[in-house]
Amino acid sequence: MTHTRFVPRHIARDARTLLVALALIVGLPTTGSLAVRAHAQAAPDDAQAVLDHVIDNLRGLSERATLELSVERPGRTVHYRMDVVSDGNERSLVRVTEPPQQAGEAFLSIGNNLLVYSPRLGRSLRLPPSGRSNAFLGSDLSYDDLAGGEYREQYDATITSRDADTITLELVPKPEAPTPYGKLVFVVKSASYAPVSLTFFDQRGNAVKRLTFSDFQDVQGRTIPQHFEVVDLLREGYRTTASYQDAQFGIAVPERCFSEAALERGCF
Repeated sequence: MTHTRFVPRHIARDARTLLVALALIVGLPTTGSLAVRAHAQAAPDDAQAVLDHVIDNLRGLSERATLELSVERPGRTVHYRMDVVSDGNERSLVRVTEPPQQAGEAFLSIGNNLLVYSPRLGRSLRLPPSGRSNAFLGSDLSYDDLAGGEYREQYDATITSRDADTITLELVPKPEAPTPYGKLVFVVKSASYAPVSLTFFDQRGNAVKRLTFSDFQDVQGRTIPQHFEVVDLLREGYRTTASYQDAQFGIAVPERCFSEAALERGCF
């Protein structure tokens, strides 16, 4: 297989969004999560520390799972199925299995490097830093929406309210942050740092999109959502839902899963 810096726009767009969405929602690569569990009994008063806990608590375990994604539009719904595998550190592989016209597309993340395999082109391609705000598979998700690490880098967090069950964070973008949003409101569970909802506001203060989490499961001391839903608050009938099926955490993942050969053929 050969490499090039050129990647078709729809492939770069979709791969970047998918990989980061998986990292935030189900727990793809990062480090430092053991410290989160050690402090889970007492939520800190520092808003940035709460945000760090929320994001890190969703990551760090090796896993294998199936992701089912549905994109709803007025009068039609499109369903996707993908296989996901991660070593829980810095490597992950995602392969589309349905629908048939997109089956075989695959995405490999190793550290900051992202590669995609396109069956149409018959080769793997390195992704450029573009397409951050475009929709993934025509859904209501974008790279910027779900870039968990960038929330910490590009937003200033404050705690606006808290009670026995939840903490509400308001995230305001830093002056230099490349984001279309005026602010984000993030509600999380106080005891576990599990996310409850994330609402996006435009520059005029209007709520435009809401991401909600559900079907929480305890996984090795962490509370991890297995289902999420994104609703466009400005357009009726625009909704994206996703669920993880047959998720296995803390498993031994073969080294071959993180090779270019696995992009084309898979590893199981």
